[in-house]
Amino acid sequence: MSPLHFHILLLFFFSLFAGSVIAQDITIDTENSRLWIEGSSNVNQFRCRARRYNTDVAPPTSDTTTKVEVDVAVEGFDCGKRRMNRDLYETLLSNRHPFISFEYISTESMTYEEMTDTYTMIVNGKLTVAGHTNQIQFPLTAEVLDNNTIMAVGSTDLKMTAYNVEPPSALLGLVRVNDELTVHFEIVATLNTLELPRDGQDQE
Repeated sequence: MSPLHFHILLLFFFSLFAGSVIAQDITIDTENSRLWIEGSSNVNQFRCRARRYNTDVAPPTSDTTTKVEVDVAVEGFDCGKRRMNRDLYETLLSNRHPFISFEYISTESMTYEEMTDTYTMIVNGKLTVAGHTNQIQFPLTAEVLDNNTIMAVGSTDLKMTAYNVEPPSALLGLVRVNDELTVHFEIVATLNTLELPRDGQDQE
């Protein structure tokens, strides 16, 4: 797979919910794409879906590498209950740090499985939560649904305390949220002007 195709696919996968056409003419299906976090407490489990995003995606040039930055509005998360929403916003210090930010660094490997028409890669980046930044690594899998349309799926676990965030509690400590959260995303998108590259194939 050529370096150009490699970066085209990175742009494709990380143009998270942009809702518009970007440099490589990629259209995101905002109806079927989503990002959410899952967690639990000593009494229940919860899921909070992100509703608002800002993205900055740029293709590589002769002097630069692929640029991918994603900002997720903390107060755009919806946990289904106002009290849970408020607790989440307070825990993540949304008044001082309104965004959770991801910045792409590199990809360690990328493979294509012809039998299943599936791509896999390991992505490295920097995640900033409540003003604290850590490097993260997560697997990403993308399945070709039909001609030039892909569903990309990934998830990563993180601990709130790793970002200097104290897991919230309620009712004088009787209800305690567990430290670990899982971030999930599913992206459905179409590459409008180029055919999706397969390993060993080259395009002009």
